[in-house]
Amino acid sequence: MSIQTTRPQNKREFMDKLVIPYDSRYPNTNNIFSEPYKAGQPEQNRALEVSLRNDSDKDFSIGIKDINEAVHYYFTQILKLSVVQNNTKVEVPILYGNEESWKSVQTDGYYRDSNSKLMAPLLMFKRTNLTQNRGLANKLDGNYARNVQVFERTFNRRNIYSNFNAINNRVPEKEYVVAVSPDYVTVEYTCIIWTHFVEQMDKLIESLNYASRAYWGDPNRFQFYSSIESFQDATTYNTGDDRLIRSNFTLTLNGYLIPETINKSLSTVNRVYGGSNIIFGLETSTNIQ
Repeated sequence: MSIQTTRPQNKREFMDKLVIPYDSRYPNTNNIFSEPYKAGQPEQNRALEVSLRNDSDKDFSIGIKDINEAVHYYFTQILKLSVVQNNTKVEVPILYGNEESWKSVQTDGYYRDSNSKLMAPLLMFKRTNLTQNRGLANKLDGNYARNVQVFERTFNRRNIYSNFNAINNRVPEKEYVVAVSPDYVTVEYTCIIWTHFVEQMDKLIESLNYASRAYWGDPNRFQFYSSIESFQDATTYNTGDDRLIRSNFTLTLNGYLIPETINKSLSTVNRVYGGSNIIFGLETSTNIQ
């Protein structure tokens, strides 16, 4: 059971308590109602909170899993790698190398399915490195993100047409979505391809080399700039082993991350509304009767 700690008042809060309104009917406007203090979290002003109920644009976030899914989507839905085996077109399965399968591949040099059958053709990839790209913009401070991006929405429910708005020439209210600047990162994937013949491997390398230096991912979600610099031939022939053609290459993606963390949501607002005006016309009468 956690015990709620009491946060001491800062100088601004202490001085605001000494302000006495001129008219006792009105409260002190300097008071800011906020949630109790929690260790490691900045103060939250509830006056800046906006409800996301019935809103199609939720709080934006993108993680490492989204980058992995973008790579898998491009392999399976865009490239659609395939080889010709016994006059039959065979699609190349795409697998993400989890800890068990990747260790088995590094030890044996090939991958077997649950029935101990040697898998070929096959492409397996695994994320091996993630580094920050400090040459681009950043959020400046994780607890107080002040470097944000503002996007104006084309539709706002508060501007629904009504006769009152039309008669009084109401100026529509603008709504803006605020998103913090992401952390730009460089993600590296180690990929391994297995085939039965050199001709099949050459066709796959040609397809991958042509797709290099392009944006990989789902066009309806996220896309990341990719690059493949070289392909390494790792084919080995040992006496008594099954003959397989293997090739390795490193896939580099320029990605960005906006995690779902509490300090990110507390440090900035997610919605901003502009001002709205109602203009009433002036009517005069020349007849006093």
